[in-house]
Amino acid sequence: MRLAGKCDTFLLLTILLGSAASSHAEWPYDDGDIGRRRGLSPVTLGPRGGYDYDGDAFSVGGQLRIPLWRRSRVTLAPSGDFFNDGSGADWQANVDVLISPGPRGGFYGGLGFGWVAEGRSERERAANQVLGLRLPFGRGRTQTYVEARWTELDRETVFRLVFGLNLTLFRY
Repeated sequence: MRLAGKCDTFLLLTILLGSAASSHAEWPYDDGDIGRRRGLSPVTLGPRGGYDYDGDAFSVGGQLRIPLWRRSRVTLAPSGDFFNDGSGADWQANVDVLISPGPRGGFYGGLGFGWVAEGRSERERAANQVLGLRLPFGRGRTQTYVEARWTELDRETVFRLVFGLNLTLFRY
């Protein structure tokens, strides 16, 4: 019995030391450019399209990305989508908070809220989970992304895949 407690303590210490050692791993992005023009955070806007796998419907919409503060890796991303499955158009508006590794792209994730109208008489609130990959395109003023979105609505999880293109409006 005492041996099991010692093994648990050893395992916990190993995990803590391993995570401390991995936090000093080399960061793939150059943080030395903070304060220069290219290190400023871009505010971006663009169209997007996707597919709702549960509703069997295509979507079209747009997204705005606003960094919460200068040179931030945390971004506020309001977006909206229209879905048409042949029986009428439905819509979803989202406000998500995304955390990314840096301004040049890479994997990102986030959480948010959505408001959905899917053939209902009134709007319903939903919770969003987002996992995406953002890639620079061209000279850095354009970024493409692909997002996997899980929206929890009425205790059911809806999966949507979204592709988008964002253009830099300005940097601050």
